Amino acid sequence: QTAANSSTYSSSTYAYAYTYTSIQPSIHYLTMSTTATSTATSTATTAALSSTQILNSHHSDYVHHIAFDVYGRRMATCSGDRFVRIWNLGGAGEWALSAEFQAHRSAVQQLDWCHAEFGTLVATCGNDYDVKIWEERTGGTTNSSSGGGGGSTGSTAGSSNNVWTCKANLTDARRHVTALEFAPRHLGLQLATTSADGICRIYEAVDLQNLSQWPLQGSIQVGSSHSSSTSSGDGSTGGATDHQAGGYGASSITSLSWCTSRFEPPTLVLGTSTQSSIWRYGAGRQWTLLLSFPKHAGPVLDVAWAPNVGRSFHWIASAENGGPLRVYTLQRGSSGENNNNDLELTNIQVLQEGGSGTTTWKCQWNITGTVLATSGDAGMVQLWKSDMEGQWKCVSQVYGDMEEQLLQQGK
Repeated sequence: QTAANSSTYSSSTYAYAYTYTSIQPSIHYLTMSTTATSTATSTATTAALSSTQILNSHHSDYVHHIAFDVYGRRMATCSGDRFVRIWNLGGAGEWALSAEFQAHRSAVQQLDWCHAEFGTLVATCGNDYDVKIWEERTGGTTNSSSGGGGGSTGSTAGSSNNVWTCKANLTDARRHVTALEFAPRHLGLQLATTSADGICRIYEAVDLQNLSQWPLQGSIQVGSSHSSSTSSGDGSTGGATDHQAGGYGASSITSLSWCTSRFEPPTLVLGTSTQSSIWRYGAGRQWTLLLSFPKHAGPVLDVAWAPNVGRSFHWIASAENGGPLRVYTLQRGSSGENNNNDLELTNIQVLQEGGSGTTTWKCQWNITGTVLATSGDAGMVQLWKSDMEGQWKCVSQVYGDMEEQLLQQGK
């Protein structure tokens, strides 16, 4: 079935990119415009499609993930064909392939750009249990990459002389790596990764002049109430207890998202095979369980913490396999000794009921945290916005080209 299986927002423009799982994967780059209409009780904003670019992804397998850089002028794609491809946005608004390299020995599941303050770095993870840090350098020899470890270089496309070099290979995971994300820039150059072994690992490049060293600064095991904050060579949790916490045992971690607010301590939301939970780095230099959300009927496919721009509360979106799409509202705790550091779940709103053909696979917020974009089995991208009464409404639906699917079905 044709599905919009990977999607992401551009941070600098009101634009969106998503892919369709087809025999010849393609990338749809959408530019949206907004119009506002007012009523006596609320103001609604509707997004309209301004333009669409369909790009030949050059991948020979499904495109698993797309990520924009912080300026929205560059785009990276990864695929089951083991390759990563880098795209640049030209002055005429056209996307052009600028580089490609084999990143892993198996399918590349996800990638992420770091903030430009730390250079041009892309982190990738794959089914080969590895996490790799790639750096772009100007000039040099452009050789085909084997993806085998530090020092390998990626071939460039077009007239670019830039070379992508593998600076570090993080091999602590004992099963395939499911997700990764760089921390907000005010926390430094940190990278959080999750894997099917049930552990979230947080790495940090302490010396920005030596990007080959990424010591393990902390780890979180979802079956424990607290985890280690110091590096251990085998990636273990350094003495974390083995009792059950939050009503679930150790299981695969499927997704993660950082809280980007400068007014909160380092905080992560993790999605697992049974539920989502919030973890915070605090007293004792440990990551501790702060809050567990209600259990889900199926595994969490994606979580996204909304950027907080002037709000007194937080939003977290969660997509569940076969279940509903939810938005959780969190506010500062109103009781207890540490109420200034605690978060309380105050509201859960179901945006879309789950079911056959309606599973949401990916969710992503825009840069201001006001619009939520989702994609899934329905073969379309949906944009959601909260109205004046706090109710989430779908303001736009963008459908892909269904001609190929109709031909396959003989219609």
